Amino acid sequence: MESELTINIGGLPPFSARGCEQVLIPITQGDFHRNVYGELIYLGDDTHTKYKSVVKCSDKAAIATNGLYRGRELELGCIQRLWQKFEENQRDIRLDKLPVGGSIFAYDDENQEITIMHSQGKSVQLQTPHTKGYICYRPLLNVRVVQYSLSTNEWGVRVGWEMECEEI
Repeated sequence: MESELTINIGGLPPFSARGCEQVLIPITQGDFHRNVYGELIYLGDDTHTKYKSVVKCSDKAAIATNGLYRGRELELGCIQRLWQKFEENQRDIRLDKLPVGGSIFAYDDENQEITIMHSQGKSVQLQTPHTKGYICYRPLLNVRVVQYSLSTNEWGVRVGWEMECEEI
């Protein structure tokens, strides 16, 4: 496998996705304003986060573009990991996003891996930790394609592609 990145349409032909980079950017859910006392306040919903994703890759081939168009819905298995903190003796954890299968890992504060007993959807059950720690995973996002581009350096034998998506 050349990359952990997955896209459920088109696909990643050989030599099209080695060394990919991904940036996840929280989408603005509200605005900042100053009140009459000059204090900064936030007028928005902070109960959930949706992401904008930008994936860039430069290799020997481009992404397969069949079925790929602006506005297309797709499932994007991210390479960027998300981390969540859990508290002492917390066994059942609800992840913020749906994880890519097999991408979940949990660690205690001393960087020791904690066994995951069961995971289904966003629910993860840990072997009872006596300490607090962190759980990480690669999110599986339902997104729409905002835009994508292809580039070629003929003499440098380099082909690149970039895809920008936003979570639905």
